[in-house]
Amino acid sequence: MSDFGINFAYQAILLFIVLVVVILLTLRQANELKKMSEAQKRPKFITVEDCNGMVTTRDFKPGDFVGFIEGTCDNKGSQRKVIGIYAIREEPKKKRF
Repeated sequence: MSDFGINFAYQAILLFIVLVVVILLTLRQANELKKMSEAQKRPKFITVEDCNGMVTTRDFKPGDFVGFIEGTCDNKGSQRKVIGIYAIREEPKKKRF
């Protein structure tokens, strides 16, 4: 009967060790997935336009390029011209404790 108790104790210890290893591997995998998702985030692209000295920004549209004349921007016939395209990475807001 004491032989059964010893085997049970070894099995319990082995089960506990396996459980701890599985938990640690799961946490490691979750951390790697989080890092991969952050690395894959694409930056936001903005287009900078100039109209008679007034510089404005808007979201990038496919087909935009520097020097592109989009059309008129006021009643005087001034043309709206793309003067820059930039990628901005949105920084995650840090949590304050």
